[in-house]
Amino acid sequence: MFQKIFLRPFILVFFGGSLFPSANAQIGGTGIFANLDAPMSARSLAWGGYLIAQPQTDIQYAVHNPALLNESIVNQYGASYGTLIGGSNGVSPVRHGGAGYAFKIKKQLFSFHAQYIDYGTMKGYDEGGNYQTDIIANELKFTIGYAKKVHKHLNLGAQTGLAYSVLGPYVSNGVFLNLGALYSRSDTGVQVGMVVKNLGYQVVVYKNGERESLPFNIQIGASYKPVHMPFRFHAVLHNLQRWDLTFNQYLSSGNIDLSGQEINNGPANFLEKGFRHLAIGGELVLGKNMGILFGYNHQRRVEMSPEIRPGLAGFGWGIKFKVWKYHLTYGSASLFPGQNANTLSLTLIPQSLFTK
Repeated sequence: MFQKIFLRPFILVFFGGSLFPSANAQIGGTGIFANLDAPMSARSLAWGGYLIAQPQTDIQYAVHNPALLNESIVNQYGASYGTLIGGSNGVSPVRHGGAGYAFKIKKQLFSFHAQYIDYGTMKGYDEGGNYQTDIIANELKFTIGYAKKVHKHLNLGAQTGLAYSVLGPYVSNGVFLNLGALYSRSDTGVQVGMVVKNLGYQVVVYKNGERESLPFNIQIGASYKPVHMPFRFHAVLHNLQRWDLTFNQYLSSGNIDLSGQEINNGPANFLEKGFRHLAIGGELVLGKNMGILFGYNHQRRVEMSPEIRPGLAGFGWGIKFKVWKYHLTYGSASLFPGQNANTLSLTLIPQSLFTK
């Protein structure tokens, strides 16, 4: 029994990594198809961009971990919309949105998700700096998910999908596979999840470009709510396929010491490298219909905040509440000082509209 329940998923993960040659160690900003890792739900945005383990049921959570799909969200609809980067000085804001639906076919659970990122319209110039035409840029993602309860405390799930990217005259697409697991104990309030994301292949490369790797990512997370406390805690370790996530530790800091010598950044120590894998979140539970969300992403903090006046870069917050039959969640995250990403999510079970 132990071998069936616990070993098979990890064997599948191991061989899945070997079957996809593009599943190299990638971190944010180095792979293609940014929408594969963009947070879809407002809760995930407020929690640092990750949502791996969660006892509450919402179809939009299943896009982050396919094992979060369960019987309680069958026939549930969900949609999100927001901005990743606000517009300024005539530049269009970067908008994103998505929708999901859970359904059942012959007692088998499935989910469908669609997500897009619209980078807006940009002016195109030739090599001489002469204006040519306006250029559009956007990315799309479609997924089909499946989940199954293999033990009273263990759920396994998988998603397969298509990613599509248009950057002006350059077009690319690829296929990917996500694998997930969720161990849940309602009696203790503990959930532990694991996801192996973006095992895939770039099928059509950009014009005159080379084939690139998808942003492969291994994540482990846990959620815990003490029985007699109005708090829920969530923590994720991300990009576990690569230990060192630093990119600027040997670059020039741009500062000059008293002797006129340029100061270079020293290498990050063991503890700093470890904390870059950590994203944490929490919720103050104010009854059944309302909660206050907050989160922190350390990698985003150290990469995006300037040395002077770092502001709230890396921090996120949100609020969730129920209005009639609708579940609404608003999330916001500071990417860097003066620029916040914002998302509004709505979830609905159609049958509830007709239930007294």
